[in-house]
Amino acid sequence: MRSILALLTVAATAVTLTATPATAASGAVIISNLGEPAWGIGDPRPGDCHDLGPGYHAVINETDGPIVVYADHDCAGEPMLVHAYDRTQYGLHYSFEAMT
Repeated sequence: MRSILALLTVAATAVTLTATPATAASGAVIISNLGEPAWGIGDPRPGDCHDLGPGYHAVINETDGPIVVYADHDCAGEPMLVHAYDRTQYGLHYSFEAMT
């Protein structure tokens, strides 16, 4: 009987966690291209891929959550985790997505 109750508790918790809607990270991801003014993407939603277009891109994470930057377009290629409020300029990245 205990194992059935434990299983139901785990199942209910899993349903609750997966039913929670994704919220956007608060803040902005700052993008700079060589020789162009910097620009930003505010409050990126988790799981949305942001393709940064052609050219060299330096990425700064000024959000309250981690992001993953990718070496290729369409969130493909080698990923790299960038923590919240990391002001390091990570260069040569062409897309990113927020994790939380």
